[in-house]
Amino acid sequence: MTSRLKAVLVEKFSNSFSGYYLDNGELALRAQLPAYPHEFVVDSRGGFAYVGHYGVQTFAHEGEGGHEVFIVDLASGEHVASLDCTPHGRIHGIQIDRRDRVYALSEQDNVLLVFDEPTQRRTPAHVVPSGGVKSHLFVVSKDGERAYITHLRSHTVTLVQPHAPDREPLAASIGGRPEGCCLSRDETILYAASRDDATLSMLDARTMEVLKTVATGEDPTRIYLARDNRLFVTNYGERSIGVYDAQTLQELQRVPTVHKPIALAFHPEAPLAYIPLNDDSVARLDLETLTLSHAFATGKEPDGLVVLAG
Repeated sequence: MTSRLKAVLVEKFSNSFSGYYLDNGELALRAQLPAYPHEFVVDSRGGFAYVGHYGVQTFAHEGEGGHEVFIVDLASGEHVASLDCTPHGRIHGIQIDRRDRVYALSEQDNVLLVFDEPTQRRTPAHVVPSGGVKSHLFVVSKDGERAYITHLRSHTVTLVQPHAPDREPLAASIGGRPEGCCLSRDETILYAASRDDATLSMLDARTMEVLKTVATGEDPTRIYLARDNRLFVTNYGERSIGVYDAQTLQELQRVPTVHKPIALAFHPEAPLAYIPLNDDSVARLDLETLTLSHAFATGKEPDGLVVLAG
């Protein structure tokens, strides 16, 4: 039933992966994990979540960090296994392709780890250089042949071919500390944001040529493409959501969030989005009116979120 849809998310400072019913905000599942889990993805069947073990509080903290990707069974709510990333640490960005191959980014070692059969084989099939320094987030094409990685210290965005480790990464510059990124529906355009410059850029996804750049709110961190071809950008410093036309990059509206917006996820059917905030709550955004309301409370420091389909 649609009324029993669940939102699942990482709670970084509670060291947990949890699920909440969207109709009433009640806790549906909770898996306790080692300290400081971060990004995650869900497989195509909605059977498993893959959660990166960052292992330190933030990117500014010292320490080697974690060396695993935790596998959480979404039916039982249990941490059932882990993918082994040793010796690579600070596992942050996580992506999955349409064949359910899992990609994990080591921020410590600036490499992308490729797990071709994550339910069968717990070690990576490939380890590919990311082409930058302090590799933090990335997006992968549906077929898994291209990965676009943002780097907080080299201030670059790179195009990497995960299944062709001998190919050199192709780099572009869009400003200081690029982080958020996503692809257009047809995967011909890459969108990426610079936190230091407070800009949103459009790049040719094949050549990495910068096609257009526009201003955002302060400290843009994540970018999401809605079904109606609007881009939603979380402005962490300004505490707002910027809404843009994906073709022109014209800013359509800016929605104040009061608290810092951490991430965003779209409802699979209804015109709604859900936004984890740094006051340990999730807000509901009506995509038609762009009005914000409280959805439910969470554990400490909610991070990425996914609304599970039926």
